[in-house]
Amino acid sequence: MTTAPAYAELLCAFANTLDVDVDADPPEAFPDAAALTRWLRGRELIDGDESADDRDLDLAITLRSGLRAAMTLHHERDDTSPVPALDTAAADLPLLVAFDGTRPRLTSAQLGARGGLARILVAIAEAQAEGTWGRVKLCAADDCLLAFYDVSKNRSRQWCSMGECGNRQKTRAYRARQRQRPGS
Repeated sequence: MTTAPAYAELLCAFANTLDVDVDADPPEAFPDAAALTRWLRGRELIDGDESADDRDLDLAITLRSGLRAAMTLHHERDDTSPVPALDTAAADLPLLVAFDGTRPRLTSAQLGARGGLARILVAIAEAQAEGTWGRVKLCAADDCLLAFYDVSKNRSRQWCSMGECGNRQKTRAYRARQRQRPGS
């Protein structure tokens, strides 16, 4: 597996609407409801005549917070800890089971921005059903925290990029060990 499935790309894109990098400009992709509307339209999660309001914006930020918390837990061997923000958002984004012939699929019970946000929950359910939910992670580098899809065979990737974040972390660890050595 070398590429992320569409549902994982959606989850990473949504999680990455918050950039914790201190140099990020702007760090928040959703400063207002209009920005959320543009993001949802850009990903074809809502139609052109639908828009988000301030309550939808609050819900989107809660959903993203819960998603990012869950992605952080995916680095743990036991990632079954509760994620209250995800539960809170899910309570306001009801899903339905619809059928394509005899094949069931989840879909939003709402239209508009909330329907678009519910598709994020559908993506989580798809990832869980496919056994790939644990591959959707946040970079372990405290100064990065970008979402990525772990394509490693054993699901052990820690950083979004070994060349940048992984190398920085390993260099820091090496320097710390050198400082602790006697006679250094």
